[in-house]
Amino acid sequence: MGQVKRGDPELYELIEREQERQRTTLQLIASENFTSVAVMEATGSVLTNKYSEGYPKKRYYGGNAVVDEIEQLAIDRLKELFGAGFANVQPHAGANANAGAYLGLLEPGDTVLAMRLDQGGHLTHGS
Repeated sequence: MGQVKRGDPELYELIEREQERQRTTLQLIASENFTSVAVMEATGSVLTNKYSEGYPKKRYYGGNAVVDEIEQLAIDRLKELFGAGFANVQPHAGANANAGAYLGLLEPGDTVLAMRLDQGGHLTHGS
């Protein structure tokens, strides 16, 4: 957080306040989560820069060799943990964001112009 503190002290202070609120209150909101420091560090890493649509070794964009290894590691660990033959570690993401945009911006009968999935479009664009 040193970069944030130096670059935007006001934002840093707000983040610190939220961290204190989370440390000192009990949240009973089912959709909220508390992650470990290790998870927060990983999500703040260079992995955040990478878009990896698809599954390991079946991506729609290049440059995913390391991401594929990371995802496979997570899959293997989850399968071992639960004694399962299969596991999917990918979270929901684009679909929820697109649904929010559609519901907030479109009227019944409106048309959406979108690219096919293999051209960079998203599954929720009708690909």
